[in-house]
Amino acid sequence: MKRIFILIFILSTLNCYSQERKFNFYPNLAVDLGGAIPFPLSDIPEGAGGTPKPYPSMGLGAEYNLNDKWQIALELNYHLIAFSADADVVSQAFYYDDGTPMYYSGKTETDVELRMVEFPFLAFYKLKEGRRFLFGMYYSRILEGRFETKGINGIYSPDKNITDNAVLPGPEVTIPYDFNENIDSFDYGILIGYSYDINHRFYLWSRLNIGFKSIFEKEFENIDYEMYQVRINLGVSYKLFE
Repeated sequence: MKRIFILIFILSTLNCYSQERKFNFYPNLAVDLGGAIPFPLSDIPEGAGGTPKPYPSMGLGAEYNLNDKWQIALELNYHLIAFSADADVVSQAFYYDDGTPMYYSGKTETDVELRMVEFPFLAFYKLKEGRRFLFGMYYSRILEGRFETKGINGIYSPDKNITDNAVLPGPEVTIPYDFNENIDSFDYGILIGYSYDINHRFYLWSRLNIGFKSIFEKEFENIDYEMYQVRINLGVSYKLFE
């Protein structure tokens, strides 16, 4: 019984503090869809395709009411971003640690997975009752990354003339290679979105996250292009205090 009274006292104190300081706290539950795309976009092979894998994400946020129209918020969220892609490439270049080039022509299949903790800083603008436009920026720490590719029925050679003129499909051989060790430890970018109030506590939201930094380390040059995160989050939040 004593513990129950202590818990009630703590929650009441938080509620009074929240109302006095115009703060609110909320948990998030969402689904992530997206991945990373090559940049510049002209490096995307013709006919390439990708499939995002939906995974749940969760986190906590603190919101501060500036006035009737504006709120700002800071969140801490955990994400697992995953997708697969396939493409037919011609003389795609890869480089050994000593700079020696190797070229591949044929079909490729890629699986990517990024586990991260994200820190979004958001601003909300009230459009009309129950609807808000949101925008902001984020910084994330990549805890673990996986970027694995395999070439299927292709030609692999240090001589670019051979892969340029290869007759495809090539020999039935699978060539695995990965860049797991070359994924960087952080990422940052911007986000925009929209929220809709279900009631005075629950609200739905959607966000588009666009990365401003390649998921690879700066010194990584094994492939000729960089890859930037682009993903959509669909979620729900619950305000702890009215």
